[in-house]
Amino acid sequence: MRILYVCTYYHRAMVFRDAMNYLEKRGAEIVAFNAVAKGAKVDDKYKAIMDDKVVHRECFNKYDRFFFFTKQRKIKNSIEKNVDVKSFDLIHSHTLFNGGWAVYKLYKKYGVPYVVSVRNTDLNVFMKIPVFKRIAKKVVENAAGVLFLSKAYKEKFLNTCFNGESRAAVEKKCDVIPNGLEPFWLENISEPKKAVHDKLQLLCVGKIDKNKNLKTTIEVLKRLNEKGEAAHLTVIGQVLDEEVKALLDSSENVSVVSYLKKEQLIDYYRASDVFIMPSFSETFGRVYAEAMTQAMPVIYTRGQGFDGMFEDGEVGFSVKADDVGEITAAVEKTVGDFANISANCVKNCGVFNWIDISERLEKLYSDAIKGVSK
Repeated sequence: MRILYVCTYYHRAMVFRDAMNYLEKRGAEIVAFNAVAKGAKVDDKYKAIMDDKVVHRECFNKYDRFFFFTKQRKIKNSIEKNVDVKSFDLIHSHTLFNGGWAVYKLYKKYGVPYVVSVRNTDLNVFMKIPVFKRIAKKVVENAAGVLFLSKAYKEKFLNTCFNGESRAAVEKKCDVIPNGLEPFWLENISEPKKAVHDKLQLLCVGKIDKNKNLKTTIEVLKRLNEKGEAAHLTVIGQVLDEEVKALLDSSENVSVVSYLKKEQLIDYYRASDVFIMPSFSETFGRVYAEAMTQAMPVIYTRGQGFDGMFEDGEVGFSVKADDVGEITAAVEKTVGDFANISANCVKNCGVFNWIDISERLEKLYSDAIKGVSK
């Protein structure tokens, strides 16, 4: 099985390489084509994965994002120029719009089947514009498989684009497969926590920007303290929005910590009680799964990436992102059943292991190549 991965941010995430490594252990051969804008930088921490398994090409400019079909044509042309498309059994575009149309055009020209992933930006940005709904339908109807990281995103996408017989036909080739965790987290699973600290320790790990909805989380923190539940919030991550950082710095009972490597981050997970991140949008939310390995109940956004992975109340609670009262109540319910939920987190975190996930991906790819629907 020879597969071409089409990515636009391979150079900014480990998840694609993790999938490649585990699938290669199962006998697959995978080449990643990383289509980026001219001048795109590769951070030092990702340079080790930019090897001969990756074709990294600057194939469009920053203004092409305003011209969808121009950008897609440039990606398609660059793929044709740099790899032998016909040598692959399958192509996987890891986003519906940033690559999906280019891959659809390659399929029409060469007949190589393709799988497409539907992610956060696809649903929460592109799909709000009517013309992109028509593009999505064309790409998905011709795909051999459609991959979602969560049930919530699958339902949201299908409800937006399809109904009746067309929905049934597309749903047959849809699959929900989460991202896996780095082995480090599953090799260092914590024992379940028995009780929260006298001063409740809340933790959020992620980019410090408006999407992480830290303003609402601070309001929840204030509400808890006003109600007599002494609480403290620690936020760990790279600062992308100085306005949000200033809000954190000016808030009581809040600590901000710069980006940490996993070997340091694990200590914060273990020293905290409840993970809280009611983001406005998330494709998956790997940090929720990391928190689970350290016996931390999680508060996550209803209808976004992580929602639907588990029954509500099993490893934490889903919440409406902008509802301070509901989020506060979710924290209180978590504290009220803390030992049980913490134990459930430890019991269930194994679903994020790459060995099982790569087996499911292999089946998805194999069925797509054979033209088999579920």
